[in-house]
Amino acid sequence: MTSTQQAAPAPAAAPGPAPRTRRSRTRSSLGRLVLSRLRDAVIVQFLVVVTIFVIGFYVGDPVTAFAPPDATEEQLAQLRHSLGLDQPFWVQFARYLENLIQLDVGTSVWQQRPAMDAVWEVIGNTVLLAVLGAIAAAIFGVVGGVLAGTRPGSLTDRVINLIAVVSLSVASFWIGLLLIIIFAVRLDLVPTSGLYEWRSLILPVATLGFIHGGRICQVTRSVVLDEMSKPYVLVARSRGLPWRRLVARHILRNVAATVLTTAGWEFARMFGGSIYPIEVVFAWPGLGPLMTTAAHRHDFAIVEAAVLITGALVILVNLVVDVASHLLDRRLRPQ
Repeated sequence: MTSTQQAAPAPAAAPGPAPRTRRSRTRSSLGRLVLSRLRDAVIVQFLVVVTIFVIGFYVGDPVTAFAPPDATEEQLAQLRHSLGLDQPFWVQFARYLENLIQLDVGTSVWQQRPAMDAVWEVIGNTVLLAVLGAIAAAIFGVVGGVLAGTRPGSLTDRVINLIAVVSLSVASFWIGLLLIIIFAVRLDLVPTSGLYEWRSLILPVATLGFIHGGRICQVTRSVVLDEMSKPYVLVARSRGLPWRRLVARHILRNVAATVLTTAGWEFARMFGGSIYPIEVVFAWPGLGPLMTTAAHRHDFAIVEAAVLITGALVILVNLVVDVASHLLDRRLRPQ
């Protein structure tokens, strides 16, 4: 090859697949998370359904609730046959699943109407109280935790810690009764019970906020203290970054996922049963008084419908919390 000759250009490489962007990887990861949680939710809800049916099958006899007190054994047997309760376990379970697909869990003996209708009538009041209680708990927990965590060892820290420990140590119904005595009976500032006006929300919401805010407060204090010990806080302070901006834009942002997970768990715990004693104490027209009365009257259909719906609510809340934590926590995102 002479000096005037040039080497032939190398052939262009075949175009490969375009690299996936960080946003597309995040969406893919989030999609896998949602599908995984939905799969787990279906399994958990099915186990709830099976558990409820087994308890209803082996505990108690629904025929005694339908039959008159002076019914003979022959009449009981005829009624049991008409209701299909004399059939084998698997036959009854298959019919139970078939009706459940149609949101039919049976008829309420007490109210003489579909049990699911009785539950749907009051579920909105329970959800409203739970949402407002969760907001109150989050405000108390986050504000108290940040104040205590940014002032370790101070009087503020000790007082907030004491309040948080008390909220986790006492019974929720006792707090409710104490608030009724002070603010409704002695001071006559709010109604004692029921749902008549917006002021009826104050005491039950305050009770839920106090009971569930204590754990959020302790977790927030712990993660804020841990975050304050990291080097970037010292660097930011040495550069003159205002303390409020440091807390609001950096510390709270880094601990948001942990705090959100704790708040979500407390919200789910309300539907898991902690809200029902509060509803009974304040005569709130929700699931608590409905299930209590239904249990006293041996109305298993209403209890069954309420458990199924609250189980679905707990699963839904956990799914939302998992997705929100995935979006907030940058360590869970694909790089």
